[in-house]
Amino acid sequence: MQTFDHIFVGGGHNALVAAAYLSRAGYEVLVIDRNDRVGGFVRSAELAPGVTYDPFSSAVPLFVSGPAWRDLGQDLQKQGLEILQPEFPTGVSMEDGTTAVFPRDPVALAEEAERLHPGDSSAVAEIVSALGPATGDAFGLMSQDLTADAARATLARLVSDGKGWSEIAETAVDSARSAVSEVESPAMRSLLGSWPAHVSHGPDDAGGAFWTTIFPLGFTAAGNPIPQGGIGKLAEALGGIITDNGGVVQTGATVTRIRVADGRAVGVQLSDGSGYRARNSVVASVNPDQLYEWLLAEADVPERILAQARRYRYGTGLFQLHLATSAPIPWTDKRFERIGQPFLTDSLDGLSLHVAQARAGLLPAWPTMTVDCPTAHDPTRAPAGTSVLRVQVTDVPTRPRGDAAGLITTDGTWNTDVVNRFADRVLEVVERHVPGLTSTIVNRAIVTPVTLAAFNPNSGPGDPYGGAQDLAQSFALRPIAAAPGHRTFIPNLYVLGAGTWPGAGVSGNSGYIVAQYLLDP
Repeated sequence: MQTFDHIFVGGGHNALVAAAYLSRAGYEVLVIDRNDRVGGFVRSAELAPGVTYDPFSSAVPLFVSGPAWRDLGQDLQKQGLEILQPEFPTGVSMEDGTTAVFPRDPVALAEEAERLHPGDSSAVAEIVSALGPATGDAFGLMSQDLTADAARATLARLVSDGKGWSEIAETAVDSARSAVSEVESPAMRSLLGSWPAHVSHGPDDAGGAFWTTIFPLGFTAAGNPIPQGGIGKLAEALGGIITDNGGVVQTGATVTRIRVADGRAVGVQLSDGSGYRARNSVVASVNPDQLYEWLLAEADVPERILAQARRYRYGTGLFQLHLATSAPIPWTDKRFERIGQPFLTDSLDGLSLHVAQARAGLLPAWPTMTVDCPTAHDPTRAPAGTSVLRVQVTDVPTRPRGDAAGLITTDGTWNTDVVNRFADRVLEVVERHVPGLTSTIVNRAIVTPVTLAAFNPNSGPGDPYGGAQDLAQSFALRPIAAAPGHRTFIPNLYVLGAGTWPGAGVSGNSGYIVAQYLLDP
């Protein structure tokens, strides 16, 4: 049986980040993934001849602002990775025709806020600068295991102002709606208050206020960049670092058991009966339900941990519509030709209703969505004069039991009729914001919760964020309260990915956290 220093179960981008660190340090690394290539949701494909699209994730602002890019960026660029930056990270288009963009420059942002509603610039500036001197600590938490002593010290500084709980502590339990309540412009309020939906927080959810501050700060610092040629280039570059340093990447293989002997993780067994030994660690890029219910023998897992793993909760699903068009996107506001990922919405209230309907198992009657057109910034992705557009609806039921509009008959599944009719509803909304778009569509691909569940077990029934990220499953309680953090109770067994802090998003941060443990045990 072949032996490696470190074995990774699953080849998502966080696993690749950790494996890249370790292989560069001279360790013998093996990455095993069930799919035909590594990367998980960091993947590109062909939508039409000569047309590249990203079926799942697309932009990498969290990655380029994090420690993995700082440490691995030069090596990634040597592998051919190039990062492209839209002029405006985000924006919003409202039903009444009002549009807004989010410039990275604070002066330009203030001017945009004043254009929308005189006097709003101060309220917007307060949101963007809310963390003040604590900004470094707040962003530093994103790449720390919150169960570690260093993180506890950082948290203590953040949540106390010396006299009581700090304003930052308040954001951890307050809502996005509350955070933007001083902004008078409905457009700017929607722009700022809608982004927490991309980490599974509706406008009225506790904890949304924290993300309402984090997203604008991140956009100001790092923009909303994309990899040239598709996000799959990031996975390819990480894989290249691993193999160039002697590591092994094995695809099309499924790990069925993490082997434990004398109380320590010692290797893995594959579905074909073969296996590998691990000298130093097994790193599982999986959620707690998979790890403790399936990959470990029941006798190796304490009952309390097993019980909590069985109760691990998933959130709503995701619906994405990918369009290949015969012409550039006909934006009414020409600034959107230089934008990253704007919202199309009627209001923050509309998003609240949308989220409530999805959580009740209903197809949203009038969905809020984001769109992004990578070909506007990366002409290599499609023939000249054509475009690729991704339409992302962040909250849909994983098992639709009804339609909030009463027009689509459902049976609890994403059957072909439900998929196509809901796609038509989404396109109807897009057409209202981008008149003339639908007449240019030449091909489309649809991603539903069923697509996610079939492709990646970490999405459970189709949750793109790897499990609900409410307060009970976030921060120091992620993945589960009985086994938080990235070091499990079994020596030599570590866990990373969206099911661990800091949760979903292409950041590479949990990979960085685990790599630091293994480089300096």
